[in-house]
Amino acid sequence: MKGQRVRMTAARAAASRNSRRLAIVLAAAGLTVLSGCGGGDRLSQEEFRDRMQSIAQRGGELWGRLAERAGDLKPGQPLPADVRQPMREMVEFQRSTAEELEGLNVPQGADEEIQDFVDALRERTRLFEQAAEAGRFTQSDSEQITQAGEKIDAAFQQLRTEGFLPKAEEHEE
Repeated sequence: MKGQRVRMTAARAAASRNSRRLAIVLAAAGLTVLSGCGGGDRLSQEEFRDRMQSIAQRGGELWGRLAERAGDLKPGQPLPADVRQPMREMVEFQRSTAEELEGLNVPQGADEEIQDFVDALRERTRLFEQAAEAGRFTQSDSEQITQAGEKIDAAFQQLRTEGFLPKAEEHEE
């Protein structure tokens, strides 16, 4: 009987050690996961600049395609299919970009501008979705989309001013 108690005590001690080890491993795994979700190292300015330039380029391409197809559309007119498709692409791009940016650990000092950018993207996305659901843009929708675009531009300009992005190149029109 005494031998059984010794074996049970030894088994409990081993189980306790194994539980502590498991807890340490799980805690370390949790810290690793958190470091990938904004809790770890911040992006370098170069990594951040490259990502933002990629976003600006893709967003500009999608916006240009949408603007080209919707250029003659008057407020209140039904949205034709050739406008709805690039609008859906723009909405999906803006939504995924906002989610991605919220998950990035941006360089110190860029947080406020990125939040302004994300807020403006979400606002413009909401407006596009509202117009798509209604099947038309109102004058108010157009004005609000323009205002959200100006906020996006202002956030990019602030990032340039603070040195997070290169200065905009001058283009001849």
